[in-house]
Amino acid sequence: MTTLAGQRRRFASTVEGLSAEELASPSRCARWTVGDVLRHLVWVDLTMRRIWSGDRSIAAGFDPRITPNDAVEDDRAVSDDEVRDRYLSSTETMLADLESSDPQRFGRPSLSPAGNVPWWMSAVHIGWDSSIHERDVALPLGRGVERLDRETGPCLAYSLVLASFFAGRDPLSVRIGTIELHRESGPVVAQARTDADEDGDPAPIPPATVLADDPIEAIDAIVGRGSV
Repeated sequence: MTTLAGQRRRFASTVEGLSAEELASPSRCARWTVGDVLRHLVWVDLTMRRIWSGDRSIAAGFDPRITPNDAVEDDRAVSDDEVRDRYLSSTETMLADLESSDPQRFGRPSLSPAGNVPWWMSAVHIGWDSSIHERDVALPLGRGVERLDRETGPCLAYSLVLASFFAGRDPLSVRIGTIELHRESGPVVAQARTDADEDGDPAPIPPATVLADDPIEAIDAIVGRGSV
């Protein structure tokens, strides 16, 4: 949770300094401005807090291709300045929630676009979404985004698991950067690749299709920001 909180704090510090012109400029998301990305992220926080409180009604009729965009369009009556303030306030609330979580909470039932998941995975979903949208905002504005392995590793693993969920039940074995994804007849297993065993000797690496070496490029490609 510390990693997720760190990403949100960094992104919030960028958002806080955006000008009116920057908020109105295009993001990497088709038909969304920078302000629209913030509208989406405020909606994500509100939706996830509803789910965490026990309200599962959001799942009825939810379509990841339609519902988020409808929410953005509904909130365009709210000015960009007000949306920025709402995002910063929502970030503070979410940081307090994430940082106060304890191990007993991690296994509690929750939801994500992949369906019924433990609470910790729904929290990772928020971090994954936020990190992608940080790049959606920053890169078109010519701003760099700090690359941290402790952020990209979990985001890549979640990207692969989410993609495999929607791709069907066929066996798979792929590797992107240091993350390997395997499925035979059971659930998908995502794990960090190691090149040495506990004694320091080279560890066997199962055969896998290497899709990419850059985890950020792979994450962005999976969500339509590029090509693997």
